[in-house]
Amino acid sequence: MSLDSISLEAIRKELLDKFKDEKITNIIQTKKYKIIMEVKPNNFLVLNGINKKRDTFYIHISIDPSSMEIYFSESKNTEETISSPFLNLLQNHLIGGKILDIKQPDFDRILHFIIQPYLKFGQTQNQILIIEFMGKHGNMILLKENTMIEGSIKLVDSNINRYREILPGKFYISPPSQNKLNPLNVNRKDFFNIFYSLKDKSLNLWKLIQNNFIGISLQNAKEMVLQANLSLEKDVSNASQADLEMLWTSFNRIINNIKNHIFQPTIFLDPLSEKIKAYSLINSIQFPPCHKRNFKDANSCLESLFTELEKEREILSIQNKLDQILSKNMLKINNKINDYQKKLEEVKNCEKYKINGELIKANLASIKRGDTEIKVINYYSPRQEDITIPLNHKLTALENARLYFKKYKKTKDSWEIILEQLNNNQLKLAQLAEFHKLYKQYSNSLPNLLKIYNDLMKLGLSKKIIVPLKKQEKKKNKLLPAKYISQDGWEIYVGKNNHQNDFLTFKLASGNDIWLHPKNIQGAHVIIKNRGNKQSPPLETLIQAANLAAYFSKAKKENKVLVDYTLKKYVKKPKNAKPGMAIYSQEKSLLIKINLPEIKNMISQNSQGKILSP
Repeated sequence: MSLDSISLEAIRKELLDKFKDEKITNIIQTKKYKIIMEVKPNNFLVLNGINKKRDTFYIHISIDPSSMEIYFSESKNTEETISSPFLNLLQNHLIGGKILDIKQPDFDRILHFIIQPYLKFGQTQNQILIIEFMGKHGNMILLKENTMIEGSIKLVDSNINRYREILPGKFYISPPSQNKLNPLNVNRKDFFNIFYSLKDKSLNLWKLIQNNFIGISLQNAKEMVLQANLSLEKDVSNASQADLEMLWTSFNRIINNIKNHIFQPTIFLDPLSEKIKAYSLINSIQFPPCHKRNFKDANSCLESLFTELEKEREILSIQNKLDQILSKNMLKINNKINDYQKKLEEVKNCEKYKINGELIKANLASIKRGDTEIKVINYYSPRQEDITIPLNHKLTALENARLYFKKYKKTKDSWEIILEQLNNNQLKLAQLAEFHKLYKQYSNSLPNLLKIYNDLMKLGLSKKIIVPLKKQEKKKNKLLPAKYISQDGWEIYVGKNNHQNDFLTFKLASGNDIWLHPKNIQGAHVIIKNRGNKQSPPLETLIQAANLAAYFSKAKKENKVLVDYTLKKYVKKPKNAKPGMAIYSQEKSLLIKINLPEIKNMISQNSQGKILSP
């Protein structure tokens, strides 16, 4: 979702209205191509005759091709900061300065911040901070008023671009002209001349608009065609004069709204995933009318857009890391298990070596040095059959017996070691499978993904430690139990792993809450919250909670499940027990036939059936 010229014009006007003559108090850098300017007004806001300090704002600017953004926010930065030569340059020249003007030359994807520096030693030239939102060619450039470059976030020498070097000491040259018209200056005659002079009549109407006017994105070009009641498939060759008149009317109306700063900021959401599908600052009819969010101004829209997209990117990044860690380690452990199982097959006949040794000892008189084998009766076999035992011809009979006893001991020791390693790796695999289940369960929850990731780090499964981009997420970095509301209005909490169970039973629950758990089966701890210490929950609530306990257990596929319940005060945690371990008394039991449709309906219909803070 790139920034087009319409978005830049809208945010330019709002930035200028908000920050003209205001003071830049700090500049930080949070990513390779992102800076944040702190702007604090010099004057005070007078309320009821009292001077009050006005709020500090933060202007976010990024030219990263994957996340170009510009908006302002009252929220203080929570991202990790970095340093760079360009940041040092901005801090030295712009901190303390005033924003005099913000311009958008020729309606292009470029903004010029005109800044009057803090006057330390008398009059100095104004500084111009140029932001070029040009995809992979984007840049941030600091100029003197005479257009001499002082520095840039990307240095471009003649090896990269002979026409346009971006280096300190060089004079700034604007990006090459696209030979397009500025739509803000186009009249009816100019508009129709484009169609009349066109040689390639096979172009779609929206493509023609996009190709001939600066700053009109594909989405907005299509919008102009649709608002003219024309098909997106219509090309120039079959467009009538009436069609062109309607297209001019649509084009002119939208451009006039931009000139007059009349916008309708909207974010459109995917109806299934509720993720952002598109945004528009002009009235849009190309997206379904439902699943959208309207905003009072362009900045509110862009702030919401960019912060949510950043969160989606962060979630995707962690998902990819978790996929890589889990698949790599599960494959590695599976291979180890297969190897240990093969080795067990190889050493499982260790008793054979002991029998060979015993039979040689029983036949010492029949063996001479130099013999390579001996045929004897196997007294240890029920069939008493003859067997042939290989011998080392260089050894005596007794030495051969000792050699077999030594092999027996070594093989037996190997068996025990291999069996221990096999069991350990099977436990590790089960643990990773549990993490994989959690990962899939909470795949769209940033705090929970971070918790899973960092728990994997503690197990030594990766050397890289992820640092949450948002510091405030650290406080939320727990896997919280799910919360449901019964049909009688009682709160039901469900823990879906050992850590949640531990937190739910021994931190969240109170003594008179009802605690439920499948009898003698691994599964969820369930709590019916008894707010107000009522006598007992209704039977239907108890059955619903027992259904959830049975469903979130190893017995979920069974026809019937026995679920114990008791007051939480009768549930204890054994000393040094693992998370989720509990012993209980004074219990009663319910035999539950799992009502799958009701459970799924409860989960999907209950608006609180999500990971929520209690």
